[in-house]
Amino acid sequence: MPITETEWNEHHQKYGTQSIETMSIDDYRRALVEEAFFWDEPHGIVMHTLSGERIITNTEQLDALLEHLEGYRVLLPEPPR
Repeated sequence: MPITETEWNEHHQKYGTQSIETMSIDDYRRALVEEAFFWDEPHGIVMHTLSGERIITNTEQLDALLEHLEGYRVLLPEPPR
């Protein structure tokens, strides 16, 4: 089911993630702990918080996702100092 603009806005207001480009690393880590992006469903499935989509269902998929995400490292800028 598509996410409405209202749902998107409400989600980002709830977790304070409207502008992750400028949020501090402490606030970003807090958002991770508060499950603003992903949450673990009681049956061992990692879900996308906003869409409710299943992201990871086992450790092999987790390893593949971590490997994939690590590939983005060369594309991202270093944080400002």
